Amino acid sequence: MNCLYNLYYYYYYRVEMSLLLAILLLTQSCSSFSSSAAPAPATGGNEVEVNPTFVTIDDGAVCLTGAPAAYYFFKGFGNGTRNWLIYLNGGGWCKNITDCEQYIDYKGGAWPLPTPVADSTITLTNTNEDENPEFYNWNKVSVRYCDASSFTGNSQITIRNGTTYYFRGARIFKAITQELLAKGMGNAENALLVGSSAGGVAATIYCDTFRSFLGSTSRVKCFSDSGYFFPSKRHSRESKFVPIFEGLVDMHGSTPALPKSCTSRLPAALCFFPQNLQGDIRTPIFFLMSAFDTVQINYTLSNEDAVCATKGNCTSSQMKALQELRLELLDVWPNERNKSLKGLLVYSPNSHCLLWGSGWNNLAPGGTKQTYAEVFRDWYFDRRVVDVIDTYPCPYNCTTSYY
Repeated sequence: MNCLYNLYYYYYYRVEMSLLLAILLLTQSCSSFSSSAAPAPATGGNEVEVNPTFVTIDDGAVCLTGAPAAYYFFKGFGNGTRNWLIYLNGGGWCKNITDCEQYIDYKGGAWPLPTPVADSTITLTNTNEDENPEFYNWNKVSVRYCDASSFTGNSQITIRNGTTYYFRGARIFKAITQELLAKGMGNAENALLVGSSAGGVAATIYCDTFRSFLGSTSRVKCFSDSGYFFPSKRHSRESKFVPIFEGLVDMHGSTPALPKSCTSRLPAALCFFPQNLQGDIRTPIFFLMSAFDTVQINYTLSNEDAVCATKGNCTSSQMKALQELRLELLDVWPNERNKSLKGLLVYSPNSHCLLWGSGWNNLAPGGTKQTYAEVFRDWYFDRRVVDVIDTYPCPYNCTTSYY
């Protein structure tokens, strides 16, 4: 299932949303185990599938249950052998033992071993030159998400029944990075760290760290897709983000993984929010976010207000709440003087994880008649700056009576 369909299906049956179920829905979002998009053929007409590579460099780099961490490595070819793209999958967070137990159960009990993954599961890992030009023949790595902390944890807890839960996201990120450096990533000419949703949060947190692993002559950039979450001031009582991130700090032990430039001046839980990180990031980074992001809405507004954005039947008061949330995003959105350092694109259609579907090849706002994919490629290869905000004020086609 794709991100938007998961949430629509849930709302269609009018189930009352709790924080836990919201988290569980997000665990299916933007994850290599839940995409149902039909894979596109790879170059030569054959889809490329790879088996998982299990992390061996650190036997403590494990998932919540202690199962081995893993990634999928699509080896580059042709003139792409010295270029690297690392994709961090998302899948939500768990902030306490109860959350994590149900998170694990929802994922399949003892956390089944990962299965082979096709190159076309994520648009940027596609090896079809027509569908993914300029990145198709790179070394591409899809990192499995199984820690529920945006790759920041480093602790463990044994509960009364003797079960041990491992919060090792930071060790997973470090171990996989070390293994990729050993495979040749340290000699990269071009490199890109990408993440969606919770993985987009991680890509923001680790952007400068990733840059530090690579040579000074390399072109290194980062990309956060649907990860620019923020704590709403207008809806602070309903907002779920801060309690979740406080749980990551307390239980997962996430603080050491967060940038010291942030934790030295703010509570660590606030350093999961890109608005508190982006000013200190020195590596070029591209932020892509819907002004009506499905997860942001569902973690911020009441259930009734969140339902209408997906179903397309908002009342005037509900649309007002959504538009206020859009304005809050724009208030915390980067205002970068050096336009080459930040790529910034806000679009209006209600969605989450644009990299996980055909929307990546839709026309982007801004009047250039380019797709999102084309806009991003031009930014990555230094052909243009990107600072675009979609002016359409609704998450779907709406009447002018709303604004």
